[in-house]
Amino acid sequence: MKAVALILACFGGLTALLALSRWLAGRRWAAAGHLVLAALVITGAVQLWSVAADLATYGRLRPNQPVAQVACERTGSRTFRLTLTRLPTGRMQVFEIAGDQWRLEARTLAWRRQASALGLEPRFRLERLSTRFVRIPDPLSAPPSSYALAQASGDDLWAQARTGARWADYAVAGHAYGPWQPLAQGARFELWFDAAGLHARAANEAAANALAARR
Repeated sequence: MKAVALILACFGGLTALLALSRWLAGRRWAAAGHLVLAALVITGAVQLWSVAADLATYGRLRPNQPVAQVACERTGSRTFRLTLTRLPTGRMQVFEIAGDQWRLEARTLAWRRQASALGLEPRFRLERLSTRFVRIPDPLSAPPSSYALAQASGDDLWAQARTGARWADYAVAGHAYGPWQPLAQGARFELWFDAAGLHARAANEAAANALAARR
């Protein structure tokens, strides 16, 4: 999409140069027409670039394929170092957290009408990591943790679709909450989407044992 925006911007620049040449040649009406066209094309290119910048913060939503892995390492009685690995890119984020359980929240974007006809794929963006205590915390314990996992760039299509702005006709904005999962030494979990939302499953024995102990 950014490539299309660049092509439009180049076309707009050429049209503006053509408008200048028409003006210098004394063809005022032709120059005005080319200038209006250049302005429209360049405006469209800027808007398309902003849209592309926002979509670049989302990943393709492929149902039943892992989108992230979470690994827990105990650093204190109820504090942990949590490593979030995005899949398939392998990008890692490390967080110092407190609590007994964790979960991830995500935004989702689906498409309809003309946007769907263009072949746009459903997308998601991991939005927040949160923790909570399920047992009464010690008075000196750190508070539960909450970290933003993404930063908006360009037009916020998701917010516009949610608030009924111009993208509401073309995009369906959703919010997916993963299940609360136990924090345990050495536990590793995988996260994936299906038609029902965001899910987590044990990826090693430590995670499976932590899940079994919670039941």
